[in-house]
Amino acid sequence: MSSGASVFAAHIQEPARDAKAALVRKELLQLKAETLRSVGVQKDPQLRGRMSDMYQDVVAKKIQLTAHVGVAVACALEVYDESCERVSISQFSRELRQELTEIGVSMKRRHSSRIARLVAEVEAQRLAWRHAHEFLSWLAFRRDDARYPAADRLERLEAFKVEQRLLQSRETLIRFLGHPMCLALEAHDRFMLGNRWRLSDTPEHRLERQAWRLLSFQPGEVIRLEQARSRIDALTSSRAPRDQIDAQREEVRLLLVVQLKWALERAPEDLNVAVL
Repeated sequence: MSSGASVFAAHIQEPARDAKAALVRKELLQLKAETLRSVGVQKDPQLRGRMSDMYQDVVAKKIQLTAHVGVAVACALEVYDESCERVSISQFSRELRQELTEIGVSMKRRHSSRIARLVAEVEAQRLAWRHAHEFLSWLAFRRDDARYPAADRLERLEAFKVEQRLLQSRETLIRFLGHPMCLALEAHDRFMLGNRWRLSDTPEHRLERQAWRLLSFQPGEVIRLEQARSRIDALTSSRAPRDQIDAQREEVRLLLVVQLKWALERAPEDLNVAVL
């Protein structure tokens, strides 16, 4: 097992052994959760300021965590924590995330240290591909809406250059994190989106869920996790009992650990550990 994968495994199995990292991870989750709650209960002129403060604090905490464990491990821990606690920047609306994009761009230019610029770049690209995936999802779940015929949706797809922007973000992060970790991060951010099309528990959608995985040409670690995530959507849409959904979420957690370890084994070694 690579150093990054072993560090990640240690933090998952015994988080109390590294009090500093455990505290930063907890603070990151609290920042996102508190801001999500405030957005949900009130909308006022000060909201933009709170979002700005939250995002700058999130990036600052990510810089602390990255300096401590390395950028790839920091990303893996954040994905794991967000998945377990079901709280993520992906759950903010597109309008609110758009506010964060401007801040993210300015933060990339503002920082002087290599590690800070790297974290700001990663976060900015994650915001960019969240926008692309939400737009792709919007086009998908409007396909049975007479107001949005296929030709119109295709025109929108091309006009907004969604594919080019998505590939650009992906290629940028592959250079920093390696392809497997980039894939894990992007799939997680998409799954956590608050406004996306979900494949329900119907015969047609069940076929789509299987066909997409088979045609994706991804390794088993990826396909098994995506299948488990799709089952959560199907169970949720069919209003399955809570204990059944919770059991499926536990399966996702275990498969996510497997995928993240696999991804860390293949991350660039110079970014895989705390020495930068």
